[in-house]
Amino acid sequence: MDKVRLSDGEYVRIEGPAMVEVLRGSLYLLGAQYETGAKVTILRARRVVAKAISDTELSLVLGPGGFADKPKAGEEMIDEWDSKLNISLKGSVVVVMGAMDSGKTTITTILVNKAASMGLKVGVVDADPGQNDLGPPTTITCSVLKSGRITHLSFMIPLRQVFIGSTNLEGNWHRAVYAVTKLVDYLRGREGADLIVVNTDGWVEGEGAIEYKRALVTAVKPSYVIVMRKGDEVDGLVKGLSQWNTLVLNAPPSMRVRDRNDRKIHRDMGYGRYLSPSRDLTLSLSQVNVVNMPITGRRLDERLARLISTYLKVKPIYVDALKNMVMVVSSSVKEPTLRSIPGGVALILQPNWENGLLVGLEDVDGFLVSLAVLRRIYYNAGKIVVTVPRRLSNAELASVRSIRVGSIRVNEQFEEVDKFSIIYRVERILSDAPFPSSQRS
Repeated sequence: MDKVRLSDGEYVRIEGPAMVEVLRGSLYLLGAQYETGAKVTILRARRVVAKAISDTELSLVLGPGGFADKPKAGEEMIDEWDSKLNISLKGSVVVVMGAMDSGKTTITTILVNKAASMGLKVGVVDADPGQNDLGPPTTITCSVLKSGRITHLSFMIPLRQVFIGSTNLEGNWHRAVYAVTKLVDYLRGREGADLIVVNTDGWVEGEGAIEYKRALVTAVKPSYVIVMRKGDEVDGLVKGLSQWNTLVLNAPPSMRVRDRNDRKIHRDMGYGRYLSPSRDLTLSLSQVNVVNMPITGRRLDERLARLISTYLKVKPIYVDALKNMVMVVSSSVKEPTLRSIPGGVALILQPNWENGLLVGLEDVDGFLVSLAVLRRIYYNAGKIVVTVPRRLSNAELASVRSIRVGSIRVNEQFEEVDKFSIIYRVERILSDAPFPSSQRS
């Protein structure tokens, strides 16, 4: 156990895992004030900056990898952030944007604590499906702070989730706009939140990112957009959002940066925490429909199936159809393929294409009931076997109305191993979006 003494106005920077106790004095941390006797938990690999409100003494218990130091002048932005965050919170929706590791989650936490200290009911939407702090990866999740204050969003309990099916929004951002809008409406209408903060992903550069973020704010209509700046990476975004009430905050130079491997480990741990311990579950296609793949469990008419297989020059194991798309399972292909046929498009898949794909089990309103892993489709019997968390209750199971197939494939340890990116094109075809006949998977 270490003791840290701070003069009035002095800062301390702490990286977890750590337990902090205020022995005397007063400490300002992440938008909340802690008095003598208060204890604060800092999670592993999370870095926070605290400011003494008076002469203060702290007790620090540091776990493996944890540390504490006193930042130099200009290394932290806590005072600048506080001055710029002097905004009207009650009745507001705030969207927080910025590149990876720019301080978005920290700002979101500060806003949550500030509003809570004012007695407001605060809702949060975590719209980063790759590094989600409220729910598992591949989801966009919302929560409400019931009481007290937090040092990280993961201390909040998830309320509703929407399955995105991916950890990367570059090919899937329209669904993210739908999900965020749906959850903001839920927090406002069903939960009566006084303040809603939307914490977004780190995709900010390029035309696609700007198009997505513009579409998001157009749909959500926030009172404020906060953009975190590390360098010039958000210049195009700020320009693209010029019609909105935008606040630009500088990220501290000392911000902890995670590499790609750190992020993958974080996601894999997220899958494991959610799905373990697990059990296998068999669902009937007569009761649960697949919403974004041409899988109905009703074998296509044999004569039509023969015509299609002759046209495609493949020997089918199974043929199914939905809307303008035919699905053919055949040993003739080694990877998913899309081909034009008269009147529509054929999706040709290899046997066992489904094994290991993450799927969302959804209720009648399109909210996620449970994340699951697709194991096997028994076409002739119209059955699907999925791996689900063992804690999934009978009541939750009874609420499942549909299955949504995602783009992430995991192994038996729930680690990402592959992508099923063709799902985005399949979804566009099934929604009657134009599809160039010359394209091939």
